[in-house]
Amino acid sequence: MDQTPARRRVPFASIPVNHPEKETEMTMRRFLYVFILVLLGSAWLPLASAQATTSPTPGTPVIATLDSGTVLAKQGSVNGAWTTEWSGATAPGGLGASVVSVASDPTNGPLIALADSGGNVWAKEGSLSGAWTEVWNGSTAPSPAWAVSVASDPTHGPLIAVITDDDTVYAKEGSLGAAWTLEYGVGDAAVVSVASDPTNGPLIAVLTGPGAVYAKEGSLGAAWTLETTGASAISVASDATNGALIAVVMGSTVYAKESGVGAAWLLEFGSSSVYWVAVASDPTNGPLIAVGLTSGGVYAKEGSMTAATWVNEWTAGVTPAVASDAVNGALIAVWDEGSGNIWAKQGLLGSAWTEETAAGSVAVAG
Repeated sequence: MDQTPARRRVPFASIPVNHPEKETEMTMRRFLYVFILVLLGSAWLPLASAQATTSPTPGTPVIATLDSGTVLAKQGSVNGAWTTEWSGATAPGGLGASVVSVASDPTNGPLIALADSGGNVWAKEGSLSGAWTEVWNGSTAPSPAWAVSVASDPTHGPLIAVITDDDTVYAKEGSLGAAWTLEYGVGDAAVVSVASDPTNGPLIAVLTGPGAVYAKEGSLGAAWTLETTGASAISVASDATNGALIAVVMGSTVYAKESGVGAAWLLEFGSSSVYWVAVASDPTNGPLIAVGLTSGGVYAKEGSMTAATWVNEWTAGVTPAVASDAVNGALIAVWDEGSGNIWAKQGLLGSAWTEETAAGSVAVAG
């Protein structure tokens, strides 16, 4: 396939997540990243998110959805009430959100960040009812931002990373008002995924348009390590006991590594239709890995990298986002392509799902 970076921002609702063959490699990586950053975190993947931030004491579980520029969020449980966090009708400039990422830690509380359709990035922490802070201005910054990924821990505070329209990665840490650091300036970044924990500090991973994965941990000024080449998706997590967790999709296989940048890769899941991976980790429950299949279905496992049993969590066409904390355990959310609804579960793998709401994407944090 042509790997020339594509330069277009795509609304959530129009992302064809299950047809990567119809797009260039770079475009689909942007599509999938924007679609799931989560969360990921979770960063929604990262995709986020992808992007689950964990710590020895759990934060409050957070779920956020994005649909037609509007962000809803809830915290505390999968059955909690939704709060409208952002709406294009009332937002500055009337700009709807184009991507959202969430994190949480027990000291600083929930962290929500979004990029709006004008390339500005807004964030809030501490409370879902808190005020928004503009942390990146698309007009005065070096370039408008089209992607954002966040993490948080009690020691280092919020970690925010963005990708700009020139495919450059910037990050800041410690507070919403902290200075930005140019992290990756080569100009071919397609995905950024971040995590953080009190012992190991920030973890940042970048997937490039040509498929290279670079990662750094410990500080924003740390050196980059080339982790692999030929990847099409990434997700990262970290906790104080198990260290950095990095997962990638390469071809039709998911590989993952734990304990630090530069560790050995383990083959985790092989399938002809794997297109997505999301990870989380906490000191009590260990690593959580979920994979999404273009043929439909989500499989997940937790506890160790070598756990033999994958649990079939969902059988339809969905994209997963995951988080984890020491008390509440695994938090998994999926977007069901068929119905357009968000479903979530917390606790044991294989437990019952809760239907949340109709939306275009979902992000989670623990």
